[in-house]
Amino acid sequence: MKYKIFIFFIVAWLGVTSCSKDLNVPYLNKPDREKALSNPDDVYNIAKSSFYNWYMAISSSLSPRMGMWVAADQGTCSWANSGMYDLSREPRIPFNNTTSYTYAYVFERFYQDMYGTLSQVNDVLYAVVNDKMPMGENGVDTEMVKAFSYFIQGATQGYLSMVYDKVYVINENTNLETLKPSTYQEGTAAAVASLDKCIAICNKNNFTVPSDWINGHAYTNKELAELASSFAARFLVYMPRNKKENDQTDWSKVLQYANNGIKKPLEIYMDNATWKSWFRYYTVRPGWARIDCRIIHLMDDRYPWRFPDSGINPDPAQSDDARLETDFHFNPVNNMKPERGYYNFSNYEYTRYPYAITTFTGDVPDMLIAENNLIRAEAYVHLGNLEEARNIINVGTRVTRGHLSPLSSNVTKEQLLDAVFYERDIELIQTGFGIAFFDMRRRDMLQKGTPLHFPIPAKELMVMQMPLYTFGGVANADGINTSNGGWFPKK
Repeated sequence: MKYKIFIFFIVAWLGVTSCSKDLNVPYLNKPDREKALSNPDDVYNIAKSSFYNWYMAISSSLSPRMGMWVAADQGTCSWANSGMYDLSREPRIPFNNTTSYTYAYVFERFYQDMYGTLSQVNDVLYAVVNDKMPMGENGVDTEMVKAFSYFIQGATQGYLSMVYDKVYVINENTNLETLKPSTYQEGTAAAVASLDKCIAICNKNNFTVPSDWINGHAYTNKELAELASSFAARFLVYMPRNKKENDQTDWSKVLQYANNGIKKPLEIYMDNATWKSWFRYYTVRPGWARIDCRIIHLMDDRYPWRFPDSGINPDPAQSDDARLETDFHFNPVNNMKPERGYYNFSNYEYTRYPYAITTFTGDVPDMLIAENNLIRAEAYVHLGNLEEARNIINVGTRVTRGHLSPLSSNVTKEQLLDAVFYERDIELIQTGFGIAFFDMRRRDMLQKGTPLHFPIPAKELMVMQMPLYTFGGVANADGINTSNGGWFPKK
């Protein structure tokens, strides 16, 4: 068992580093871990590639992301790619956690890539922190490499904890021989602790992360600290699996991180060569995924919240929200498969961002300032400061982009939360990994039978000699691992 744990992480590390196309590191063709970590230039390049490897894993079509998007009924698609059809079936069915499942590779690949990236930065940190290997001439880049590696360590551990029910918490000092699975709560705590280390280093040093690390955008130490703070807030907010857990969130801590959060959006420049957002490409590509009727109904409550079972197109929606015209396009032609259910149909395409419909190049946002501000607003609501929450919403995208009326001074707590989640549903589409799924999950709004998280992939369970298990399906709805809630309006 100990031997298999060690082999698992070695294979994951080699798998990710060998995918770094832009690195000129000789050992990648003939892996020699000790040799790789003995050369400062090689260690520096491994750190440099870590964001690329992390981003490509979370923006890939070979990840649960597309399936989670349709399971949250923000997007819709009848095609089977990336497990979308299976995860959006109505009524919901159990997740097929077997090695024979046609789309098992989607969930295996993401799992492997994320742990590979985590092992990658852990090795960098071991060399730089434990072995005190200097980075750059006279060690000028040492603190930058440390801070950035802790950021990726936290970002990777955090997303593993958001997606899976159990995680391996590993850092540069972990003894793999005694490693055991941890809860997602423990994984999230470890992710935030890593982000705290990044913040602490940033606050004590002056440096700039080069623009080819987060492609197209340099980050000062102050900006990296702000980014890490926003990620910490993001993970604390998105961790809960149900409303009961959401009510137990430490909103004071969330607010502290969010108040110290980003002042510029996290955007990555796609060059249509090395950097590509496959998730964005497939979810806006004509003829593929579309925006679910649930979202359009939010903007126009006269519009059907579910596509008619007759298969007949409803009339185009009308809304006071200007974003219906600027961000969405009505297309009367549906080319999805009616035999897979008209509930998959939609007439609305998402057209806010031109990437993947035109040049396949340009900035792709992962975290908008709006997301950080909405986290702040939600925290203020839960902490009882309704006035501050209202002020944030009224100077935000609800008014600036949606041209909706500002909220009145007598707005209630429930109305404020409705406004927060309305903005999150409309404004954050196509940005951070899993936002719609995580929001619906923590509000008990995922359709009954939807998995609240995913099991460790069957392939890994077999390697680790652990029993196979899964979640999902209406019959298994327990509100702990499988949703027993739902969002459908009462008829």
